[in-house]
Amino acid sequence: MKKRILITTTALGLSLTSLEAQVVVIDPTAIAHSQANHIVDLAKYVEMVNNQLKQITTMTQELQQVTAYVKAFGDPSKLLNIVGANQLISELQQSGVGQTLGVLRQTASGIQSLQNNANGLYQQITSTSLSGIGVPRAVDTYKPFSALENTSSNYMSVYDDAIRRREDLRRQMSSTVNQLQASTTDAETQKLHAVLTGQAAQLHAVDQEIVNATSQSVVQDISNRNDEDKQQQARNEEIATDRHDALTKFGAMMLPDTGSDVRFGRSSSK
Repeated sequence: MKKRILITTTALGLSLTSLEAQVVVIDPTAIAHSQANHIVDLAKYVEMVNNQLKQITTMTQELQQVTAYVKAFGDPSKLLNIVGANQLISELQQSGVGQTLGVLRQTASGIQSLQNNANGLYQQITSTSLSGIGVPRAVDTYKPFSALENTSSNYMSVYDDAIRRREDLRRQMSSTVNQLQASTTDAETQKLHAVLTGQAAQLHAVDQEIVNATSQSVVQDISNRNDEDKQQQARNEEIATDRHDALTKFGAMMLPDTGSDVRFGRSSSK
């Protein structure tokens, strides 16, 4: 009997010990602290989301501003085919038909000048004769005339070419102005303004080609006149020299020979 009581008591004690080991201890302070941390983390997360929303809103506004800017001013990188630009580039690459004054002088030919009648405008110079015998002309003396005729012909070529190019440029400028009136963006307007400025500058350059060709003719005419005066000066000096020599010889001839003249009491007889 005692053994049963002891065994029962021992078993009861072991059971109580096992039950004590299985009891969960709840700490209200730890729970409250954990909940407070969770609330803080949640608040930080809400603040982060709000900041992201503000950034998204700002980026959206900036995107709207860029879109409005592009709509108002246009995208210059997309304006690759501006009306008049290609024609202007082609015009700028043309060198014109005018020749330099040096080339025009080098190609001067006396024979060509003698044969030139300006398509019937002038009378052609024919060969001359002396007593029915043909006398060749000094063709080199006609080179200055040929140089002046070359500059005149060059002027006509430049003038005709310039007039044609001027008309083309004027038509291009008119088309560019029409495009300006229909322009819808600032970028397109700026590029069209640049093209129009280039066309105006090229028009002035074409006009300057005519001025240069005119100057060549004037310079060559001045050179011819200067050479004519120079040649006349040389001829005058030669005439003066010949006259002085003739007068010297005539004076020497007119001086009496006092050694043989009877008027001085001398005779040439021995």
